[in-house]
Amino acid sequence: MVTIKDVAARAGVSTSTVSHVINNTRFVSEETRAKVLEAIQELNYYQNAQAKALVTGRSRTIGLIVSDITNPFFPELVRGAERNATQQGYDVFLCNTDYDPERTSSLVRRLIEQKVDGAIIMTTEMEYSLLTSLTAKKIPVVLLDWGITDLLVSNIKENFESGIEEAISHLVELGHRNIAFIGGPLKLKTAKTRKDAFVASIKKYVGSVEEPVIAEGDFRTEGGELAMSKILSLPDRPTAVLASNDLMAIGALRKIK
Repeated sequence: MVTIKDVAARAGVSTSTVSHVINNTRFVSEETRAKVLEAIQELNYYQNAQAKALVTGRSRTIGLIVSDITNPFFPELVRGAERNATQQGYDVFLCNTDYDPERTSSLVRRLIEQKVDGAIIMTTEMEYSLLTSLTAKKIPVVLLDWGITDLLVSNIKENFESGIEEAISHLVELGHRNIAFIGGPLKLKTAKTRKDAFVASIKKYVGSVEEPVIAEGDFRTEGGELAMSKILSLPDRPTAVLASNDLMAIGALRKIK
């Protein structure tokens, strides 16, 4: 295996000079830099990222946790995060929880073990203690709709209320009054927020509804199908249905068809 010593010997410089060229940590003359880069290319040298992380305490890696990468909501966010991380010289370590709290816990431990320089968490099925585990290691964290902020914690808030109100307003304008809702598992904070926004919007735009039809799903396609099946079995079927995420909407459409 080619080492930094081999590169230094080929270029006729010290190992520290090679390190400064690779990491851009100190000024090195253009002539010397060119020799080092030429030696790196000739020897086909690649840094050992794990060894470097052990020495520097930094991995130049960002951990990104999402609930379900098959959910159409996430790919664009992942793409944007990866693009911006790359521009800043970081790699992205993508993790998928499948809405499983135990898997989430395991993934957070892996991020800490991998010495990530930061974490982006786009899932709600995570214990607060896992967040403190990250911040205790001085790992900055960006959360999606947790509502928690701190010195090392930033939060991006999704405006569920506005989106759901806009959808209900549109359906009412089309003439619908009997509108059902397919929500997520109410043990999740975001699912409860969306359900409450639906109820509030129905009261605002429809008014005289004793208890709107709400079917609980699981944020997955299968959950949307099952919830839609229950709605279709009602004696007084709704004329419109609002699903609280894309995957359940797809499942609902399948069942309707």
